[in-house]
Amino acid sequence: MHSAYFEKSGGISLIIGSFLFAAYASLLPVLLPVGNGTYDLAQVVLTPGWVPLSIDALTGILLMLFGFYIVYSRIQSKAGLLGATGFLFIEIAYLLQACKVTWELFLYPIIAIHAESAFLLRDGILKHDPSVIVFRTISSITIFVGVVMFCLALHRSNEYPKAAPLLIFIGAVTYAVGPVISVFASIAGIFILAIGCSFLGVTLMKPVRA
Repeated sequence: MHSAYFEKSGGISLIIGSFLFAAYASLLPVLLPVGNGTYDLAQVVLTPGWVPLSIDALTGILLMLFGFYIVYSRIQSKAGLLGATGFLFIEIAYLLQACKVTWELFLYPIIAIHAESAFLLRDGILKHDPSVIVFRTISSITIFVGVVMFCLALHRSNEYPKAAPLLIFIGAVTYAVGPVISVFASIAGIFILAIGCSFLGVTLMKPVRA
């Protein structure tokens, strides 16, 4: 069990991080020319909004990594194998997401600015490379498994509001399937997830129940 200071810090990190990520998801189609579904990624990367949005996403992910660690620390003694496995997958999923955003923040602008390498983004060479596809597949699997198992552990722990894991699960699923429906569905999903994370964060900022 961590001190009250760390628990409050974890709660604040989770709330801020989740809403930073929600801001990223909602501002992406506003600040970047990706609304019509057909675009030149090399040109998108060079727009003024790309780097600030990438920094926003990376900051949010790192804050959520710390926040979920503190969330798990409160239920660790009674979470069992289910909770430990869910927590492990959640942390791996967010680490992989952080890796992906670092590419977008540090590598994509370098690739896009040079005419001899811009085709890697413009023609989808990187996106459709087998190793990148495997990476994205593993990332998606870890997110799904982590969310399902961790939400079940949170629900069973009785340490957090029952609405929190439910909202996180609904938000994650809605965000995942959103692109098939509408970009607004994805945005709604990430905000639902952020609300669920906020419930966890607010609970962490309160004293542990006897």
